[in-house]
Amino acid sequence: MKLVNTLIKMNKRVVLDFDIVGFHQWKEAIPEVDFLKHKHRHLFQIRIHIDVSHNNREKEIFIETDKAVFYLTESYGTPCNFYSMSCEDIAQELLEYGMEDGYVKVEVYEDRKGGAIVSL
Repeated sequence: MKLVNTLIKMNKRVVLDFDIVGFHQWKEAIPEVDFLKHKHRHLFQIRIHIDVSHNNREKEIFIETDKAVFYLTESYGTPCNFYSMSCEDIAQELLEYGMEDGYVKVEVYEDRKGGAIVSL
């Protein structure tokens, strides 16, 4: 085990995984899905990947999740009203928000069906 650690640089990440209720709409929706033009609800599943350098809770999952949820609810209310933001928009904003804290990838899914990934 020690030999592997000295020969190969291992990348380490903490992953946050939480749900948040929110609304959004796609004002320019194409005719096949024009119902998306109207405000609609989703359970957004959010995964945030944070780089760490050691194995001993450099970033604690509960604390980091609370910070991300606080940011979203302070910015968009409870439940979150993301207006015309796409999953890509939400992921990019969260990535930019957390870059100084080591965020390297953010995933945002709608109702566990599909979504977007934005990464450095």
